Amino acid sequence: MSDTFPLSSAVMTLFQLTHLNIFALDPSGRLLMLHAPHDIPDRLNEDAFQSLSAAVIEQPAVCHFWHDEPFAYIGGYYDAGTVLAAGPFLTQMPDPSATHLNQQTMRGLPILNRATRQSIANVLMHLNKMEPVTLSSINGGSAPSDSPYSADETAAASLINLRYAVSNEMMQAIEDGDAAALVSVTKKADSLFDFSNRFPNKPLRVAKNSLIILNTTFRLAAERGGAPPVLLHQLSEKFAIAIERLNSLHTLDQLQESMGDEYCQLVAENKLAGYSMLIKETIRYLHIHYAEPFDAAALAQSLHIHPSHLARQFKKETGTTMVQYVHSLRVQEAKRLLKKDTASIEYIAGQCGFDDAAYFARVFKKVAGISPGSWRKQ
Repeated sequence: MSDTFPLSSAVMTLFQLTHLNIFALDPSGRLLMLHAPHDIPDRLNEDAFQSLSAAVIEQPAVCHFWHDEPFAYIGGYYDAGTVLAAGPFLTQMPDPSATHLNQQTMRGLPILNRATRQSIANVLMHLNKMEPVTLSSINGGSAPSDSPYSADETAAASLINLRYAVSNEMMQAIEDGDAAALVSVTKKADSLFDFSNRFPNKPLRVAKNSLIILNTTFRLAAERGGAPPVLLHQLSEKFAIAIERLNSLHTLDQLQESMGDEYCQLVAENKLAGYSMLIKETIRYLHIHYAEPFDAAALAQSLHIHPSHLARQFKKETGTTMVQYVHSLRVQEAKRLLKKDTASIEYIAGQCGFDDAAYFARVFKKVAGISPGSWRKQ
């Protein structure tokens, strides 16, 4: 067990910053010390303590959240014999009928947004390294500045400029299809885009609004990176629906990460940069009309070029034939429909441009390496 005085100091420091119940636990989750102004049922505490202690011992370099909607605790490593935990707090406005806590207790629990949780985690993980500091007092009364801009205005302008700079870096990562660069920029952004003050006590609504903006930003960046509009529309719609279905802040990070990965993948796999104008127009046409009967001669005529030259140039620049490219687009759409729709495989084949279900199955297996039925069951 830790020395009593440093541990007591750490517990009180965390309480003064968070106003949450603070607990010091041993590796098994047994209580060593606490400062707990909020009266919480023992069962809720015990469930959180055991899970957090086990997670912290397994991954001491990570700060862990335990949640049982709408309640959450945060826990982290203090030293080899001690885990610090704070909570409970709320992640969203609870339904009074869906919780076993009385209303007075519920009103005493704060709702913490993502940025606040991250800030608490940052402090908690460094409490064992903190030393008491000496404070000094400075009297005011200095003359007002002659500058036309106040210090607050200057600081606000600096923050706004930083947000735009980071946003541009994120857009550039999407435009390049570089998922690793996007992860790096996202970590740097941290709580830079926290607008929770706009909707006090509604962190879930704030999260949804932020993701809606991010979805639009990513879509525009991916379009700038050369991703075909039809695929962009499908992906953007998919995430728009997923955002509105969010019912917990705990799924926020996962959805945001998925958005970044899929937009980067879309750009990397489908970007038009580097193709000649002729092939760009051809690819755009195929993405729009892939479900229609493919007529190479009619396509070449619409582009005012000989069919043989178009076929040779397409193969030269893309490494595949136009028929193979159309098949890949049809299979890509079929994959989506097989997961989303309960319609028969024959119906989905027709929706994707195949008149013959057996031919569709052969093409699907050749492109995807698996049959349509097996793909649906995965």
